[in-house]
Amino acid sequence: MKDFNFLADDTLVDALLAEIAGLLYRLIEDGVSGSIDLLGLPLSAACLASLEQRLGKGEMTAVLNASGKSEFRETSFAGVWWSSHEDETGQVAAMLIEVARVPRILLANHDDMRDGHRRLLELGRERKPL
Repeated sequence: MKDFNFLADDTLVDALLAEIAGLLYRLIEDGVSGSIDLLGLPLSAACLASLEQRLGKGEMTAVLNASGKSEFRETSFAGVWWSSHEDETGQVAAMLIEVARVPRILLANHDDMRDGHRRLLELGRERKPL
């Protein structure tokens, strides 16, 4: 008997692409970001690979190293990001499609910026005359 699992994968990928398109429309029209938890869905490795291939690669990639490695890759569709997060042992802890201008975790934290401002002022005061 012939294996028709690839048909189910194509159907799932098509449904995910439609959902991503809806999230992108909402971002464009209302400025509201959204995401899809890929690990929370019953997706095969082949389905994930097909989705990744169909979304393509964009121009930007960001890597964050904090309590494990996180990678954010823009797809070939502006505002659509493939995000993966690993724990301290290198195991994938989360995999998301994020639809946003930039993934939220990459935005500078307000308190961290205040601390940076304070430290810059202190750094300027440390300068000694020649």
